[in-house]
Amino acid sequence: METGKSQEQLVEAAQEGRAGGIWRRRTRLEKVLIGISGVALLACMALVGVVAVGRPETSPANREAAPTIRLQASPQRTEEHVQVNPEETLSNVKLMASQKQAPRLPVYHARTDDGAEFEICSTIECTLAAASIIEAMDATIDPCQDFFQFACGNWIIENPVPEESSSWVQFDLLDRELSNALSSILSEPQNPQDLKPINDAKNFYAACINEELLETIGVTPLTNLLSQFGGWPMTLNEWSEAAFDWQTSVAEARRQLAAGYLINVWAYADEKDTDITAIYIDQTSLGMPRSILTSPANYEEIINAYKTYMSSTASIISTSLQENITVSNAEVSDVVDFEMALANITTPDEDRRDMNRMYNPMTVSELSELTADSDIDWIQMLTTMFASTEVSIDTSTRVIVQEPEYLVKLTTLVAATSTRTLSNYIMWRLVKALGDETNLAMREASFQYQMVASGVKAQEPRWKICADKVNNFMGMAVGIKYVETYFSQQAKDEANEMVEDIRSAFKDLLDINEWMDDETKPKAVEKADAITKLIAYPDWYGNNSAMELYYSGLQDTANDTHFLNVQKLSLWTSTDELEEVGHPTKRDKWYFPPTIVNAMYMPEFNSITFPAGILQPPFYRANSLQALNYGGIGQVIGHEITHGFDDEGRQNDLHGNAVPWWSNATLEAFQEHAQCIVDQYGSIRVPEIDALLPNATLNGVNTQGENIADNGGLREALLAYNKYVERYGEEPRLPGLTEYTPYQLFFLSNANIWCGSYTTEGLFNQVLTNVHSPGKYRVLVPMGNMEQFSEIWSCPAGSPMNPEKKCVVW
Repeated sequence: METGKSQEQLVEAAQEGRAGGIWRRRTRLEKVLIGISGVALLACMALVGVVAVGRPETSPANREAAPTIRLQASPQRTEEHVQVNPEETLSNVKLMASQKQAPRLPVYHARTDDGAEFEICSTIECTLAAASIIEAMDATIDPCQDFFQFACGNWIIENPVPEESSSWVQFDLLDRELSNALSSILSEPQNPQDLKPINDAKNFYAACINEELLETIGVTPLTNLLSQFGGWPMTLNEWSEAAFDWQTSVAEARRQLAAGYLINVWAYADEKDTDITAIYIDQTSLGMPRSILTSPANYEEIINAYKTYMSSTASIISTSLQENITVSNAEVSDVVDFEMALANITTPDEDRRDMNRMYNPMTVSELSELTADSDIDWIQMLTTMFASTEVSIDTSTRVIVQEPEYLVKLTTLVAATSTRTLSNYIMWRLVKALGDETNLAMREASFQYQMVASGVKAQEPRWKICADKVNNFMGMAVGIKYVETYFSQQAKDEANEMVEDIRSAFKDLLDINEWMDDETKPKAVEKADAITKLIAYPDWYGNNSAMELYYSGLQDTANDTHFLNVQKLSLWTSTDELEEVGHPTKRDKWYFPPTIVNAMYMPEFNSITFPAGILQPPFYRANSLQALNYGGIGQVIGHEITHGFDDEGRQNDLHGNAVPWWSNATLEAFQEHAQCIVDQYGSIRVPEIDALLPNATLNGVNTQGENIADNGGLREALLAYNKYVERYGEEPRLPGLTEYTPYQLFFLSNANIWCGSYTTEGLFNQVLTNVHSPGKYRVLVPMGNMEQFSEIWSCPAGSPMNPEKKCVVW
C-alpha cells in the first residue's frame, strides 16, 4: 500500500470511525464483501448475495467433506499410514476447551441448500483475506489440472511486472509497502529525543534522495576513490603502472567496501567449531552470472551490453577528469576476457554443496606454501584487510580455504595477465559497485545494461532506492521505528506458537520416517528441538544502550555527502564483521534487520529467523483463519526448519558444527530420496525462456535444498494446522468463499504467497542463477507430491496435480 500504512492499521482506523479515506481505497470486491458481512452479522441471516467464486469441476460433496490427513512414510508404502481425521478429533474439543480456552473468531451463520448450518468469520480481516484470495483466483481452471493458475491466474493478469522490475511476486509487493513505510519514517524531521543511529539514518536518506545535490557533486567522489589505487587506466591519458599493486587494491577493496575482487575473504563461525569466529578465504565474486561468462557464445547480446556499460562509465569518468579520451574497445574486451577466464577457474555452484570438500583449514604459512610459485604476500594482504580492526596477522594465523585449487589457478592467471588489464578490471568492479551512488549519467549507464540483462523498462523511484539503501546499511536503527509504528505484538506471539506446532509436526514426520534408522532418529529429534528461533525483532529492542553499542564505531553521517556516507557505512560494516575473528560467536545475533520480507535458516547456529517484515498479509493475518496463516507463514516456518535437514543443512549437527552425525545407511537412503527431487525438478521444461536459453530446464541440483524445504515445509504446515484444529476445533469459513473448507483454504493461502509474474529476462535469471524455483513450481510440485492435497481437493489419480510418481524426503 503506497499510503505507508499496514493492513492492520487500516483495520484499526475503520473500527475507530476514521475510515472515509480507507473506504475509498478499497476495491469494489472488498466493499461488497464488507457490506455483505455487516448485513449478515447484524441481521443474523443467511449469506445472501455474497460474491461467489465459480465452482471448479470437483464434486461439491467432496469439497464439503473434512479431509483425512495421512502422514506417509514414503510414496511407495501406504498401508501403514497414520490416519488423523479432523471430524473424529472434534469430539474432544469440549474436553480440551476446559483445559485451554479456544481463540474463537466472531462469526455469523448460514445454511447450505440442504439446510445444513455453518459458520462464517465476520472480522474485517477475514473479509479482506477473502477478497484477496478471490481477486487472485481464476475459478474457471480445474484445481486438479493446474492449481497455480487456479489460485493465481487473475493475480497474474492484475499484477503485470512493473516497468522498473524484472519480476513481480508477493514478496515484491510487500517489499514496496515496507520501503514506503521506511521512506515515511526517514522523511520525518530530526528528533533530538531519538537515538543517534536513527538520526544518522535520516541523514543518510536525506543525502541520498537529494538528486540536485548529487548532480552538482557528480562523479568526483568516485574518481577520488579510484585515485587511491592509481586511477582507472582506460580513463587516463597517462597511467603509471608503478602506482598500482593488485594485492593492495584487492585488500583495500575488502577493508573499505567488504568487496571480494579476485579473492574473497570474510569472517564467520568456524563450520566445525561454531563457537569461534574464523577467517575464510574463497574464490572471487563476479560482475556477471558465472554461466554467462563461461558460455559467452550463448549470451552475445548480454555480453555486448556489459561491454557498453563499462565503456559508457569509463567515458563519463574520463570526461569528468577532463582527459577527453576515446575509450579503447580493445581494452574493454581485454577486461571482459579476463573476467571470463576468472569465471572458468571458479567452481560452479553445483559442486559447492559439500562442506567437507570446502573446509580446508591451514595456517597463513601453509597458505603461502600453497601459492609458493607466485608473488602473493598473504601476510601483507591480510594485514591490510584487517587494518581497521585489532586482529593481528602472522604466519601462525589460522584460515579456512574453501577452494585451494582456485587460488593456485589464480596465481597462474594473474602472472599471465598484464598489470594494466588487472588494474582496469579491479577499477571497473569498483565503478560498477559505486557508480549508482553518483550522478544521473552513471545511473543511466547502469540502467541501460539492466534493460538488456533483466528486462526492466524504467528505473525505480528514487525514494525507494534510498529507503532500501538505508535499510541495507542501517536496518537495525530504522527497524525500531518500523516495529513501533507498524508491527503488532500479536503477530510475534502467534508466530511463536506456530513455530512450536511445526517443530512438533516435523518430529512427527521423523517418527514415521522409514528411511532414517533408529541410530540417527534420536539425533535428528535432538537437532529439531535445539533449533533456536529469532522472531520479529531482537530482544534488545527498547534498550537504548544496546542500540548505541550496536552502531559504535560508525562515523557521523551527513545530509549532504551521500557518497561519503556510503563509504563510511561500508567501512563500518566491513570492520564490524572482520573484528569478530577469534572471538566467541554470538548465536543470538541478528544478521538481518527486522525490516526485510524474508526468512532464513542459519546452519552454523541451527537457528531460524522470521523478521517483522514478513509477518504481514498474505503470509500472516491477524484476527483471521489460522488455516490461512498455517498455509502462509506456517509453510515458510516449515521450510526453514526443513533446511536444517536438506542436502546442505543436514551436514551440521544440533550445535551447527559440520561433523558427521548420520549413519552411512541413513545417508545413502537420504541421497536416494533427494535424488528423486533433483530429477523431478530438473526435468521441468521452462519454454518461456527458449528465446534466451533454448530447451531450458530448472536446475535440479542447485535448487534441491530449497525444493526439499518447500516440500517438507508444506507437509509440516498441514500437519501442524491439524494439531491446531485438534486443540481448538474446526474453523469457520470465509465470506464469499463458503464453498471451500478451511483445509482447502490452507492450500489456497499457500499458493497465494507464491503468485508472481516475470519478464522473459527475469525468469531467465531466476532459472539461471537462483537457488529457488520459480513460484509456479513452488506450488505445483510440492502439492502434487502430497497425497493429502489430492484427498482434500478430490483430484483423480493420474491428474496433473495427482501424478503417479511422488517424491517425498520429509
